[in-house]
Amino acid sequence: MLGLGIDEPEEDEDVQIEVEGVTFIAEEDFLSKYGKEFSLSFNDNKEVVLTPLAA
Repeated sequence: MLGLGIDEPEEDEDVQIEVEGVTFIAEEDFLSKYGKEFSLSFNDNKEVVLTPLAA
């Protein structure tokens, strides 16, 4: 799971990562699966889209 960094990490396994200046909280399992490098963009509905750069 990945969430914005405005929330507090819930577990010891949660890690804060930064993508283009925005802080996110991610579970270790999520980072193991998708990596720690993402691009940040917006779709046509102005929703945030994170795309893993390496898997």
